[in-house]
Amino acid sequence: MPMPEEIETQGLLVVDRFQACAAAPDDLEAARLCEEALTRLDTLLREAGQA
Repeated sequence: MPMPEEIETQGLLVVDRFQACAAAPDDLEAARLCEEALTRLDTLLREAGQA
């Protein structure tokens, strides 16, 4: 089960990645990193919800 700090840290990373995408909308690497961060956050939240 993920710790609340891990979820918070991942959430902050998602915000950071989204800001990078907004700053460079044509940057495919930024978009990929954003998608990975969001997927990881989704996984953490689902795992926390199953506890």
